[in-house]
Amino acid sequence: MTSTGRPGGPPIGLHHLVEQQAAATPEAIAVTAPDATWTYAELDGQAARIAAGLRERGAGRGRLIGMAIERSAAAVAAILGILKTGAGYVPLDPEFPESRLRFMIEDCLPLVVLHAGAGLPSVPGTAMAEFDDVLGSPGAREEATEISPEQTAYVIYTSGSTGKPKGVEIPHRGIVDRVLWERTAYPSGPEDAVILHHALSFDVSLWEIFIPLTTGGRLVVADPLYGQDPRYLTDLVRAEKVTCLAVVPALLQALLDEEPGLGGCPSLREVFSGGEVLSPALARRFFATVKAGLHNQYGPTEYSIDTTYWDCLPDDPAASVPIGFPRTNSRLYILDPRGRPVADGEAGELHIAGPGLAIGYLNRPELTRERFVGNPFDGGRMYRTGDVVRRRGDGALEFVGRADDQVKVRGFRIELGEIERAVEALPEVERAVLTTVGDGDDLALAAFLTPGSVDGRQVRARLAEVLPEYMIPAHVVAQDRLPLGPTGKVDKAALALPEQTARPAGEVPRDPEEELVAGTFAEILGVPGAAAGDDFFELGGNSLQALRLLNILRKHSPELPIAVLFETPTVAGIAAALREVRQTPDPSAVAGQ
Repeated sequence: MTSTGRPGGPPIGLHHLVEQQAAATPEAIAVTAPDATWTYAELDGQAARIAAGLRERGAGRGRLIGMAIERSAAAVAAILGILKTGAGYVPLDPEFPESRLRFMIEDCLPLVVLHAGAGLPSVPGTAMAEFDDVLGSPGAREEATEISPEQTAYVIYTSGSTGKPKGVEIPHRGIVDRVLWERTAYPSGPEDAVILHHALSFDVSLWEIFIPLTTGGRLVVADPLYGQDPRYLTDLVRAEKVTCLAVVPALLQALLDEEPGLGGCPSLREVFSGGEVLSPALARRFFATVKAGLHNQYGPTEYSIDTTYWDCLPDDPAASVPIGFPRTNSRLYILDPRGRPVADGEAGELHIAGPGLAIGYLNRPELTRERFVGNPFDGGRMYRTGDVVRRRGDGALEFVGRADDQVKVRGFRIELGEIERAVEALPEVERAVLTTVGDGDDLALAAFLTPGSVDGRQVRARLAEVLPEYMIPAHVVAQDRLPLGPTGKVDKAALALPEQTARPAGEVPRDPEEELVAGTFAEILGVPGAAAGDDFFELGGNSLQALRLLNILRKHSPELPIAVLFETPTVAGIAAALREVRQTPDPSAVAGQ
């Protein structure tokens, strides 16, 4: 009979680790969130109620449960409740376009989609249920559900080169192995607090949830409206005495831009960077500002969050920050195109083996066989990452680049082919080629398309109906023909953004506030002469660059609200908000008169 991994037994499932902690420290605070504050006993009790309600609907081993609940204490309880039934959970981001959500639901066919009142597409064969309606009675009897380490714990959808997202199935053995490794590599305990600020559809959210909840620490859930606002996050770190924080490098830069930023957070002990390349300059800036450890971690979604780690050093003279060494139980192979190991110092494609491997791609057997290949070195399977790396003399790995058309922008893994298919699906577009421009924290997507008569603003607006915000190209360039190379294929090296030209005299900013905003646009986006009606996002800005914009403008007007950047993101609109803030009396000053 399979062990259930109950408290006192082996932790077979991810939720068993939390159950064991709840048994050990039932009265300790487990979750602090805008919607609730729960002890470990209360969190486990809420999860048990959800599990009871889901079991009544048929949840159990081999089933998937969709979850379209924004970041909250309720969402954490829902994840645990789903796992208690033996089912796997599928995060469905309510912010995704309806067409993408519909595809994901139709693809994974969950038994039930839990939601909190969000408008979701209905799919035949899948029931929709509000969170409160699923809750069983208080004190619902806990049932010991038998599970296997090979069972699916969660399915996270990533970008797909065929034009459709693909679901990565991660088993309990993989994510449990990951959590247990961290508890040894970076010990934490009841004095620690971690912020959950990433979307639940991003696998880093599992690190944020399960590291504190399996070590007796406290999970601090960021308000879903402000989770990426650098001022809000730094204030939250200070107020909640947060000790550990996970960020992508672009957000780390925004947090360092904030005053006083992370440097004014004495409780912070460890910062974990991942999702994209960490530059040496950003690492040096971190150590010059923050008295905490900085750790660079790397890994594809197909291997239980991450695979390698590197503890950064303040005085490291290297020209790049390594992705480091394999974590315990992970095996790495750097191979040439013929599958042979390369010598140290030579570049090759990284292949990964070990318990963290995904089961494969949900409903994609051919793609699974293509990417999860046989391991000729010690049997079993290994995953072809498509990432090119090299091994240094000390054994640490350095990231070199990609071997295909997959890129990472702001921490999100993106298949350029998926966006190309979406652009070419627009009736006015004949051909589209996606590439990236810039580098490091300023890396951005650019779409080059034909014919030249296509309106780039309309293209971006139409893409917003089918793609998540992070997949919409920052630049859309329409031209009569695309440059071709000797083989007749599009010569991507010849694609270039048009040079910016000065605006006509009649379009220059009209007052000091507009001059300030236009100058800040130029500083961040490299776009000289922005006009009053120019939109930050239509000029190529993304949400993380918008946070940099906010940081700079707040040095002049500290009370500038983040909402203005997304409600009226033009030079004139932001300038108007600046004027309004400057003209509004300070309540504390008025009270003191």
